Amino acid sequence: MQGSESLKFTRAMRRVPRWWLIPVAVLVVLAGLGAAYWAGGSSMAGAEPTPSLAVVVPVSATVERRAVVKQTVVAGKVIAGAQAVLRASLADGVDRLVVTSAAKEAGSLVVPGELLAVVSGRPLLILPASVPLYRDITHGDTGPDVEALQTGLASLGYGCPVTGTFDLPTQQALGFWYKAAGFQAPTEFGPSAKASPSDVVFHWREFMQVPGDTGTIAFIAGPGAILAEDGIVARINVAADSIVARADVVQAEQFPVGMPATVRAGSTVLETAVAQVSSFREGDPSTNEFPGKDITVTLPPGTQGFAAGQSVTVTAGSAAMESLAVPLIAIRQESGKPYLLVEGNGESRRLDVNITAQADGWVAIADVDGLAVGDEVKLQ
Repeated sequence: MQGSESLKFTRAMRRVPRWWLIPVAVLVVLAGLGAAYWAGGSSMAGAEPTPSLAVVVPVSATVERRAVVKQTVVAGKVIAGAQAVLRASLADGVDRLVVTSAAKEAGSLVVPGELLAVVSGRPLLILPASVPLYRDITHGDTGPDVEALQTGLASLGYGCPVTGTFDLPTQQALGFWYKAAGFQAPTEFGPSAKASPSDVVFHWREFMQVPGDTGTIAFIAGPGAILAEDGIVARINVAADSIVARADVVQAEQFPVGMPATVRAGSTVLETAVAQVSSFREGDPSTNEFPGKDITVTLPPGTQGFAAGQSVTVTAGSAAMESLAVPLIAIRQESGKPYLLVEGNGESRRLDVNITAQADGWVAIADVDGLAVGDEVKLQ
């Protein structure tokens, strides 16, 4: 009986519900989380925050020597000047044109009265451009060309009366010119004939003319050269090379005619002047040409360092003088007086300065003791 009751109790115990274990477990977990949060908060409250340290980096600049000036600069190109072509032509009894000798060389100046070259044994003399060249002139010939020839001979120092007739005095003057060049004047019987001065003939093929009566030799055939059918013996620059730069309407105001201008091509610098300013011209998008005015400056004959087609810059005004210079932000003021903080030996020293110009973030400083190129100055 007693064993039966014990069995019943055991079975009853197995049927007792344990739902109360779930809320107990939840409470235990929440209590643990709360304790952890409280402990962490107390720890953070007790700790002192780490201060952020501001790092100061000293900034300085180097003293330079440079030009400090506000200038207008435009881009341009070298344009080749006009050329005259001098051609020799075959005379009677000459089979081909061969340069016997050249009296000039490239770069030489050419003016009337000079010997240019000797071709096929005969001279090529420079005659004033005012003399019409179209025929041979012999004794007794008349005309405006004879009168111009007489005037030209007189301008060269071989004086003769201006009569309009190719007379004896004119022939003598022409013979003296040939003699001064080292040749015998041609005669009606040929240049080798022993004839009197009255037999002198003006052979137009032995004379060259240069437009404007002056120029610089760009090319001349050398001794021994056989000239082509065109007979070109020399090319003469009769107009100086020029530089043309396009400026917009605002920039063009800084380039009036006669204004000094500085041209730069690499390390080559030329002081010149504005020769011409064009009217307004439309741009050409296909060539990246913007609208504006063309500024033309001339290159004096014989100028070195510039070639046709070369890109250059043109600056309004003469080249500025260089001086000590520092960035604008290096300048400090006290009571209206500018000064610098010059660094050296781990410390800074104050140096009062005199500002002479300011442009493009730089200031020019008059020379002063205690400041030299390469010194370091503090920036603000």
